[in-house]
Amino acid sequence: MEFLNPAFTRVPSGFLRRKDFGSDFIFGSATSAFQVEGGMREDGRGPSIWDSFAEKRNLFAPYSEDAINHHKNYEEDVKLMKEIGFDAYRFSISWTRILPTGKKESRNQKGIDFYKKLLKNLKIKGIEPYVTLLHFDPPQNLEDKYYGFLNRQIADDFCDYADICFKEFGNDVKHWITINEPWSFAYGGYFTGNLAPGYHAQTDKIAPHQSTKIPNDDDDDAHHKSSIFPPSRFSLPPSSSSASETPAIIPAKKLPYPDVNKYPYLVAHHQILAHAKAVKLYRQNYQRTQKGKIGIVLVSQWYISLDDDPDNKEATQRANDFMLGWFLDPIFSGDYPASMRKYVTKGYLPEFSSADKEMIKGSFDFLGLNYYTARYVTYEETGGGNYVLDQRARFHVKRKGKLIGDEKGASGWIYGYPRGMLDLLVYMKEKYNKPTIYITETGIDDPDDDSSTHWKSFYDQDRIMFYHDHLSYIKQAMRKGVNVKGFFAWSLMDNFEWDVGFKSRFGITYIDFEDGSKRCPKLSASWFKYFLEN
Repeated sequence: MEFLNPAFTRVPSGFLRRKDFGSDFIFGSATSAFQVEGGMREDGRGPSIWDSFAEKRNLFAPYSEDAINHHKNYEEDVKLMKEIGFDAYRFSISWTRILPTGKKESRNQKGIDFYKKLLKNLKIKGIEPYVTLLHFDPPQNLEDKYYGFLNRQIADDFCDYADICFKEFGNDVKHWITINEPWSFAYGGYFTGNLAPGYHAQTDKIAPHQSTKIPNDDDDDAHHKSSIFPPSRFSLPPSSSSASETPAIIPAKKLPYPDVNKYPYLVAHHQILAHAKAVKLYRQNYQRTQKGKIGIVLVSQWYISLDDDPDNKEATQRANDFMLGWFLDPIFSGDYPASMRKYVTKGYLPEFSSADKEMIKGSFDFLGLNYYTARYVTYEETGGGNYVLDQRARFHVKRKGKLIGDEKGASGWIYGYPRGMLDLLVYMKEKYNKPTIYITETGIDDPDDDSSTHWKSFYDQDRIMFYHDHLSYIKQAMRKGVNVKGFFAWSLMDNFEWDVGFKSRFGITYIDFEDGSKRCPKLSASWFKYFLEN
């Protein structure tokens, strides 16, 4: 495959080298099943909630669900990883390719065979698999039967699915990830409605892009300046003045709970239980013989108090608790953060039984961290009432008129703040007893529109600088004693970017949808190739 000349990069040379990270530090790239596989109707695969969601919202347009077709092109993609020089590949298994209905009785051998072929190919090329069991795409059948993650039963079905994966693939997989970004699934799928299955909270009175006045802040661009909504890849579109205006897909049948504002908390709770049950199963039945490790991938922004006001500092800690701590506190200590117990609307935050606490506490061998951006935080008295209002916080990208970081990419939510990677890693080390951490995602996107030429997409200097700067701060974190063991670029290639479909390109490899999904390495791929050789 032809690579661009890395001499075209504008990144300082000589400052960052692979050997700076140690011989046991791994470098890889990442994808997920629904975003790259295609073949959704092949080999007996059943529909996931994203099949239904994407079809109803016409998210595959103007291309198709098979636009990338990793399912057919996996050998070419593995060869590309090897040519770049990556040690590892983080990918997810499609639950419904293994179990089309989501239930263990629907075992699909053709689906199992596909992943065995992929794993064999990776092994031949010397690339270590890091395998995610669930990346936003649970079975549609379980959503239809009992509302999926709104029902605790999902934990048992997830464990049955995990059992088959451990049994079939465990000899070739030494790093398992149970669930990817449970925060995004709960927030995007059950609060904003921008992710499948598309529930959204009752927030008629919230105008997230109408800012309260902050001293020394500019008056222009209120949306980018201040929002009561936390930053997210799946936050509300700028054209919306209220979450209630966001299109939602809510099943026509009776809802399991009348108060949809409770849904994010229920879904988060059941994801934690599903994760812990799978970890318990792996440790009891497989870990000793297969000699692997198991963890979870969490996403978090880094939050910084806008100033030294004590209320703002407390709000900043709450923001960390309501995003990272929402999931990490339970699996570390056995319960939700104290601030959530105090501030979440009464009756919304579920309780863990004593047996649950015993199961979830310590239920990880390593943590995956996805980090993209940061925000300033101020206190906001809201009175509570849903996940956003319960935080009593407002988020900002400006302080005294200056952006927290350069606006990066096409999405409008990434403000490059590489220092946040260092601060977040040190925070995790100090608060959670120095866990083993892999950076499982970071990156920026390009637009896929008429203004984006092939030349601009290929010569992606901003992406190279983004990776360079974040890796530099990871190196600093390691010097401060943070146990970071690896880094995965998001993403190996342009892919289906959830609620914006193919309109956003995160890859270090350009996918030419007009030419049979031809893979064309961008300059960032050449930069990684050069970096990994030195």
